[in-house]
Amino acid sequence: MREFYKEIDFKEEFSEHFKGFMLGDGYLSNRNKSKCSAQFCLSNVNPTYITTVSDMLTQQNIKNSVRLFSRKGGFKGSRYSSVVTTLFYKTFSELEEKWYRMRDDGTHYKKVPNDLKLTRTSLLHWYIGDGYLVHLRGDPVRVQFCTDRYTDDEIMFLRDCFERDIGLKIQIDWNRRRLRIPKRLLHDFFSVLPECPNEFIEELGYKWMKIS
Repeated sequence: MREFYKEIDFKEEFSEHFKGFMLGDGYLSNRNKSKCSAQFCLSNVNPTYITTVSDMLTQQNIKNSVRLFSRKGGFKGSRYSSVVTTLFYKTFSELEEKWYRMRDDGTHYKKVPNDLKLTRTSLLHWYIGDGYLVHLRGDPVRVQFCTDRYTDDEIMFLRDCFERDIGLKIQIDWNRRRLRIPKRLLHDFFSVLPECPNEFIEELGYKWMKIS
């Protein structure tokens, strides 16, 4: 069977990883002309993370390729994103219907699935992709998740998912349209969030707060 029409039977554990990819910077392409398949792409400024995601996709028999960039961008603190891109698969077309709304012109924009349930695994990848730890004068003061792409209702739903699934009653920064975990909840948040995987510590360890 051509990869173009192939369906993928995700293992339950990988489905949680994939959910986290999509909450972050994961992207499912518009369907190609046959409307039978779509491809998955994920970008991140940390090459090691992209390589690991590529290995995870390969373990699911999903063929993919990577472009790795380690050099910095044009301004202080910026870096070029590395990217992993899969072939087109029928399963990704089905997932596209779940994760996107279609415009009249055929383009689409991401949405939050109504049946979303957060787990520690999906939270980990969402945090790696779109979460960050804010410091003030060297001290951690809050964690924020970028949610500006979503509607007001979806942002409130994601906030409620934290309370329902993770047990954290977090806040919304409506000025920036982001979810916010205040300082008083940072210990609880990092107790729920899995520790930074060893292979990512050099590139991503700065996103974690040490807890005793």
